Amino acid sequence: MTSQLYFHWKQPRIAEGFATGVSLHGHTLHSQESLAFIPRFVKHMPALEREMHRLKAVFQKANGYPLNFNNGWWTPPISAAGAVRLESKQIEELGLAPIVSITDHDNLDAHRMSETASVELTVPLGSTFLHLGIHGLPVAKADEVLNYGSHSAALMGWLSRFPEVLVVVNHPLWDEADAGTARHRAAVERFLAMHTRAIHALELNGLRPWKENHAVVQMAEAWGLPVISGGDRHGIEPNANINLTRAANWNGFVEEIRYRRESHVLFMPQYRRPFRLRILSNLIDILQDHPAHAFGWKRWSERAFYRTPDGDVRSLAAFWTDGEPGVIRAFLLALQMARTTGNFVPIRMASNLLQECRP
Repeated sequence: MTSQLYFHWKQPRIAEGFATGVSLHGHTLHSQESLAFIPRFVKHMPALEREMHRLKAVFQKANGYPLNFNNGWWTPPISAAGAVRLESKQIEELGLAPIVSITDHDNLDAHRMSETASVELTVPLGSTFLHLGIHGLPVAKADEVLNYGSHSAALMGWLSRFPEVLVVVNHPLWDEADAGTARHRAAVERFLAMHTRAIHALELNGLRPWKENHAVVQMAEAWGLPVISGGDRHGIEPNANINLTRAANWNGFVEEIRYRRESHVLFMPQYRRPFRLRILSNLIDILQDHPAHAFGWKRWSERAFYRTPDGDVRSLAAFWTDGEPGVIRAFLLALQMARTTGNFVPIRMASNLLQECRP
C-alpha cells in the first residue's frame, strides 16, 4: 500500500509525471444539503440562538406547525455540466486529462445522461452518521443504491458486486452530528471493523482543516487503507485536492486505488488559504445571486427548501413573503461588502460566528 501526498505550492511541476487528474466528491444543484446543522451550530452562540427561537415562533404562528430543520435543505448553485467544466479546467491547466466524479447527497439526478453514476450516501451510526462516497456505479443499477437506507450490511454486500466501483469513507473524522469527537470516532471505527473489505479508501477532504486530515492519514495507515482526495466542492471554487494517476481511464484508476492500493493526492493552492476564510469565501459563492442558474433560482432563498407536514415542498422565498429576516440580511450585507471591496475584514468578523459551519 502506498499513499503519496503532494502540495502544489511546494512541487508545482509534480503533475508532469502523471497522465490524468481525478476530481472526486463535488456537489451540484441536485444535491440536497440538510439544514439540520443550524440548531447544533447556534447553540454555542447565545445571541443567534435567541434569534433562531424568535424566528421559529414567528414561523409557527404564520404556518400553524413548528419549524423542523430536519425537513429543510439547501442546494448548491452550480449545474452538473458547470461542475464538470469547472473541475476539468483546473485539471487541464496542470497538463492532465480530466476525470470528474460528481457526488450529490443521496441524489443521482446529475447522472441521468451518463454511463456511470456516483453519489454521497448518508449512513446512520446511532447518535452520529458518516458519508460514503460511492463512485462509478453502472447507471442501470445506480438507483438501487438509494433503497438501502440504514441497512449498511446489505448496502456493503450489494456494492461488492461491482468491481469497477470505488467506496470511500468521506471526511471520516468530521463529527458533523455533534455527537462528541470520541463517540463519533468510535462509531466510525466500528463501521470500519465490520466493512473493511468493502471500503477502498479514506478521504482527505478539501474543506476540512489539515489537523483533521492528518489524523485521517494515521487512521488509514492503522486500517491498511489508502487515502484519497475529495474536494467536497459546494460553491464555484474548484476542488482543493485531486488525485494524480498514470491510468488513462476510470477503470485504470480503480485498479490503482482498489486493488493495488496506490494513491497520489495533490493539494491545490487554494487549500493553503486559512480554513475559516475559505469556508466564508465559499459561503459568498453559495449565497450570492446567480442570474444564470440552470433552474432560474437566482436568489439563495429560492435554492433552499422546506417540506411541510402535508408533504408539499416550498422554497424559503415562498415562506418569507416580507423578505428575508433582518439578521440574515445583515450577514449577507457583510459578505457582499467583502466581495465588492475586496476587504475581508467583514468576513474575519463573521468567522468568529461561523467557526466550523459547513458551506
